[in-house]
Amino acid sequence: MWVGKFKIQHDDWVLEKTVTHNISVTGVPLSSFHKNGKHYHTAVTFVHGKEKNKNDFITSVKNDARVAKCSVHGDQLLLLIEGEDAVSHAFDASLFFVQPVLMKEGYEFWEIGSWEKKNITAFFEKAKDVADVQMLKLRKENPGVFVQHSVPTLTAKQRTAFDLAQAHGYYEYPRRVSVKELAEKMNVPRTTLQEHLRKAEAKIMRIFLHSTN
Repeated sequence: MWVGKFKIQHDDWVLEKTVTHNISVTGVPLSSFHKNGKHYHTAVTFVHGKEKNKNDFITSVKNDARVAKCSVHGDQLLLLIEGEDAVSHAFDASLFFVQPVLMKEGYEFWEIGSWEKKNITAFFEKAKDVADVQMLKLRKENPGVFVQHSVPTLTAKQRTAFDLAQAHGYYEYPRRVSVKELAEKMNVPRTTLQEHLRKAEAKIMRIFLHSTN
C-alpha cells in the first residue's frame, strides 16, 4: 500500500477561521451532491483549542452564510456546506484517507493511501492546479487507518445500532430514517437506541484527537 502526506494552503473558509480563532480542526468529507442547481458537501469535524476560542469558532461557523446546516455536539460539528471544495476534486475513488484532514495555522494536512503510487502522484499534480501543495512523504507502508483505533471498542449493541443507522440513511442529508424508526427496527426503546448511537459516535469521534499529534 502506498501512502502520501501533503501540506496544502488554499482559499478555504474553514482555514481562515482556524487562524482567526487560534484553533485546529480535524475532519473528514463525507459526501457531495447537487440540488436545485447548487453544490453541497457534508463534513464531520472536531475542534481543538482553548474553550473560548472553540466556542467563538463554532459561533462563527453557525453564522456563516455558506453553512446550510450545522449540528453541534460538544466539540463535534456535522456540517452541510454550500459551494465547491476545489481540492476535493483531485480526490477520486482510487484513494482513501489514512487520517482525518488536519486544519491548523492556515494549512491543511492530508494523509491518503492507495494501492497504486501513480494514483497519489496524480492527486498531487491535480491539487497543485488549485492550491499550494507540498508533498511531505510518499512511500510504501502498512497504514493504521484511523477507524481501526475506535471501531473495535464499540460494544455489540453500539455496533449494531451504528451499522443500522448507516444502512438506513440516518447520516445522510436529508435523513432517510428517524431515531424512532431505527428503534422499531432494532426492537428497542427509542431512548435506548439513541444512547447506543451517541456512545458509538463519541467513541468513533475520539479518533480525531490522535491525528493532531
